[in-house]
Amino acid sequence: MQQGIDPNTGLTVTGGKQAACRLAKAITTQIGSREKRRNVGGEYRKLMGLANEQNRMKSINRIHRIIANPANDLSDIVNPIVDIRIHGTGFRTQIHYTYDGQKEVLEL
Repeated sequence: MQQGIDPNTGLTVTGGKQAACRLAKAITTQIGSREKRRNVGGEYRKLMGLANEQNRMKSINRIHRIIANPANDLSDIVNPIVDIRIHGTGFRTQIHYTYDGQKEVLEL
């Protein structure tokens, strides 16, 4: 079982909570921004503040690419369903997925 550290509280997390932390970190990290792990992250952040229907579809695609990227180490997150809605000038993002047989939801 993997363990992690919640970036908001500093507490140790396991199970679905640590999977959600890893997924959120991968989504919010711009690819190429990590010094020693350049392939970690994705291109999702480039679309922030550019809310329209075309960018909503691009966002869904980019999150699926982030989950599929082996450098992000998210292969244990299966059956992701990405729901992105335009909210003001940005997006409200929900990702429904299965981790270790349990259904989970991440909201960004």
